[in-house]
Amino acid sequence: MKSLQMKIKDMDVSTLIKQTGKAEANPGGGAILILMSNLAVNLMLMMNKKEWNNLKEEAIVSYETILEYSKNLEDLMQDDVNNFNYLMSKFKDNDLQEEDYLKASSALLSMIEINLKSLEILEFYLNYGKKSTLTDGEIANNLLREAIFSAFSTIDVNIKNTNVCIDYEQIKKQALELYEKNKKIIERRK
Repeated sequence: MKSLQMKIKDMDVSTLIKQTGKAEANPGGGAILILMSNLAVNLMLMMNKKEWNNLKEEAIVSYETILEYSKNLEDLMQDDVNNFNYLMSKFKDNDLQEEDYLKASSALLSMIEINLKSLEILEFYLNYGKKSTLTDGEIANNLLREAIFSAFSTIDVNIKNTNVCIDYEQIKKQALELYEKNKKIIERRK
């Protein structure tokens, strides 16, 4: 297996863009979706306020949770690349096992879980965060939903080689409910 020269989190934007256009998976589509999710959760923090008054405790928990999600997504981005490279090396050795396909999908499945939880937290920021950065919250809402939906095809390529069933319709339903709820808050506050 070819070792990666640079971790994605250490790339500047120009290098990241150039690497995305290359044949090797550093990064591939899955890692880009995870990066997009990380940018979305950080956009949520732009709605943070200096003074939350009686919402201070919830604001602190929300803020710290989003920081944790951001760190997890940063790690998942590289995991996605590493897991894909591992899968390809097993493929070349003609030694693929069910767990290899599951491992290849694990970063995106974790991203989906984080994105759903982030859509829930976004409701707090949309309701009570800075109105001047409401459009950042709207962008975060759109990106989180889209990253979830876009991950399905990549996950499915791997999962179809296993006995695992993923209820995409349930995930989609949950994501849409959260997205629509947030969208209504945005429309109300505009």
